[in-house]
Amino acid sequence: MDVTVERDSVCMADDCNAPNTKILQVSGDLYISQFLKQLANAMPSVADPEPIVWSVHLGQRNGRAIGLIETVYQVRSRVTVLGSDLKMHQSGIGKVYCRYYCKSSLMKPDQNGHLCIPMYPECQTLAEKVKKHLSAGK
Repeated sequence: MDVTVERDSVCMADDCNAPNTKILQVSGDLYISQFLKQLANAMPSVADPEPIVWSVHLGQRNGRAIGLIETVYQVRSRVTVLGSDLKMHQSGIGKVYCRYYCKSSLMKPDQNGHLCIPMYPECQTLAEKVKKHLSAGK
């Protein structure tokens, strides 16, 4: 089965190719967790020593989040399924949108407008912050 993947740009040069669409061929017998691992390998490498997280959404940028892909300095470290880990043919997934988060993505501006106040300080990892941010947007 084919899954259409769109994603955020990760740099200005990447903007030239926006909306950064590709088609992934996946087996309908794969579980969503396995699909996320395959998707992780299709995402661009980002040369950032800080962790980054891709949130994977059904259909569009603000669709329901179905998973997270965590990357630490160009190495895919973990995928997390948000919801049931169904087989792809049972999931109804035909299109996903991947949103990019880095440390500064979840910062608030101070009184001078500088992004320096972390959101969700109670969360220890970027992935935990992204989960909290996604659940706050419901």
